[in-house]
Amino acid sequence: MDTPDLPTPMMVPDRLDGFDAVVVGAGPGGAAAAYRLAVLGRRVLLVDRREFPRDKCCGDGLTRSAVRLLADMGVLDELTGAQRVGGVRIRMRGRGARDFHYEDPDGTGYGMVVPRLELDAVLCRRAVRAGAVLWTGARATGLLGGAGGVHGVRIEYEGRRFALRAPAVVAADGASSRLAHQAGLRSPDREWTGFAARGYFTEVADLDELLEIHLPLADVTDRRVLPSYGWVFPVGDGTANVGVGLFDPTHRENVRLLYERFVADLVATDRRFRAARPAGPMTGAPLRLDFDPSRCGVPGLLLVGDAAGLVSPFTGEGISFALESGLLAADRIDAALRHAEAGPVDPAPYARQLAVRQSGYFETGRYSVRRYLLAWRVLDATFDDDRPLFALCRRLALFPDGARAGVLLDPLPAPAPELARDLRRDLLAVGELLAGCVREDWPMFVRLGGVDEDLSTLSLRPSVLLLVAAAVGGREHPLRHALAAAVDLGLLAGLAVDSAREEARPAGPRPTPWGNRFAVLVADYLLARAYEFAAQGGGPVVAEFAEALTVACEGRALELRDGPPSGGGAGGALLAGRAAIAFELPCRLGGRLGGARTPVVNALAAYGREIGAAHTLGEQLRELTGASRWGGSAQPGAVAHDDPRVAGLLGLVAEHAQRARAALRTVPAGPARELLARLATPELSGPVGPGGRVMSLT
Repeated sequence: MDTPDLPTPMMVPDRLDGFDAVVVGAGPGGAAAAYRLAVLGRRVLLVDRREFPRDKCCGDGLTRSAVRLLADMGVLDELTGAQRVGGVRIRMRGRGARDFHYEDPDGTGYGMVVPRLELDAVLCRRAVRAGAVLWTGARATGLLGGAGGVHGVRIEYEGRRFALRAPAVVAADGASSRLAHQAGLRSPDREWTGFAARGYFTEVADLDELLEIHLPLADVTDRRVLPSYGWVFPVGDGTANVGVGLFDPTHRENVRLLYERFVADLVATDRRFRAARPAGPMTGAPLRLDFDPSRCGVPGLLLVGDAAGLVSPFTGEGISFALESGLLAADRIDAALRHAEAGPVDPAPYARQLAVRQSGYFETGRYSVRRYLLAWRVLDATFDDDRPLFALCRRLALFPDGARAGVLLDPLPAPAPELARDLRRDLLAVGELLAGCVREDWPMFVRLGGVDEDLSTLSLRPSVLLLVAAAVGGREHPLRHALAAAVDLGLLAGLAVDSAREEARPAGPRPTPWGNRFAVLVADYLLARAYEFAAQGGGPVVAEFAEALTVACEGRALELRDGPPSGGGAGGALLAGRAAIAFELPCRLGGRLGGARTPVVNALAAYGREIGAAHTLGEQLRELTGASRWGGSAQPGAVAHDDPRVAGLLGLVAEHAQRARAALRTVPAGPARELLARLATPELSGPVGPGGRVMSLT
């Protein structure tokens, strides 16, 4: 492994009182913060206690989110030792392996494996080129406190001691952050501290370009499952980064022994490791899993990366969170300075941004450690099951980057600018309602209500249809957000209901049906909350909601008895009924809320019925061809695309899409009708994406 060129540490400048920020820790989070501040024209000092080059205990894996952030920073071309990866392989204990390939691995949809020896040096060099001052071998010994918060930091560098005053200090000093501890920001509950260990191995044969994760590992008796994971990441040229993570220190398990057993098992059972040799010693590090927005800073101090507990509680990944939090912290500092806010920089807006972006994910993972009997058992029991709820939960847990509402239905074409502005505003409000009602009991679903700045991950979900239909009439009804949340929850509940099925009785002892139990619990909870929102519209709205749900359930029962319906006659009505709560109901409610005339409301409802039928047929086609919306490998028994059944279903999709467009003739022209018409195309209402490509959402 070549040692990268390193940035040259700076001499002590003449002026030490003019820094806008001091960043402590030159890992990914700290370097990203220093880079962004320097680009924004701020005078920033970046310090690290180690001399470069220096290594870090890390899996070296970069998710798609991390790669995109590095691309934005302009450093991808400098990562000459990077190994590109095209997806994730999950090996579930006792259940084999499944591969989940990224979409568009040749574009921006790929991950990487980059040793920290190279990554950290490249990021520091980028920060210095942007204008940051770098001190290596510099130790932060304490914060400078005072009225109103933190006013700087004490640094020892080149045998001298400095009291550096600045409006903001960024603590990027890792899981054992001394600055976070001094500021009283460390969680008093040590239950959220895990441990990781890793080593490099050479002469590993036939490594695929996948991030390979083993879930979960067992204790020394091989009978008790631990809240843990192992990994095998390809570094390139037959070298692998191999490691383990243990999330719960209350288990009396030595992470070194866990690592040694994992390696021994690989050598004994995995042909790729028959000739493998260790390249250097094992190294270890703590994992902080206690991310809490209320503990992300105090006035004058902002925590980023591991110091803020931003480590995935499912897979231990932290680089993407470190990069993102470093950039967000820098933006917050710049905004405070730009607006001449008095006193030390207030971290509250930064904490709120992190809460919105990460809400639900970390709570779910922490509770999974504590309540291992539910979440991890569901993941294990449904590992081979691609029914919607289980595939969705698997994605939210194991592939959080980009796991927002875009996984529910189909991508949304770009709306006209004015409509996009109103949609984003309204969907942010709907997202807050959704988050508030599931955060405490089912936090994993919080992320489904998220909306990106550019609506890039927005899907054709029921709330979008309701809001677009409401825009037809032009009236902003005060109940639109509550009813939009109701129909979104109705869709999620429907996915849960569809995921609970009768299973064949095994010959031996019957295993606990964790998947069905989970599906019933989720469906019951989400339906109850959906009815609470619907009740704000009064009895008539509740009645409509109940009728749509009844029709959907009846359609599902008939489908289970007679098989999937066709698209003609009674079959078409059944198709529309199956999707009523996700399509027809929101279109009808939205039109009425927006003040549209009765003929227009009826036309919108007809549009919803037809687009719902097209969507349901598209789902049948996905199942037939093995192109699951929910990810994973192609399903067994899939038919070829030249099979006559495929052509027949494509024809029915096009027929219902045409009927949907015809229904819009009664709807007044404008951006809302234009968007609805674009949704009613075979490419977007069926399973085939732009250019005739079968859509993949992995």
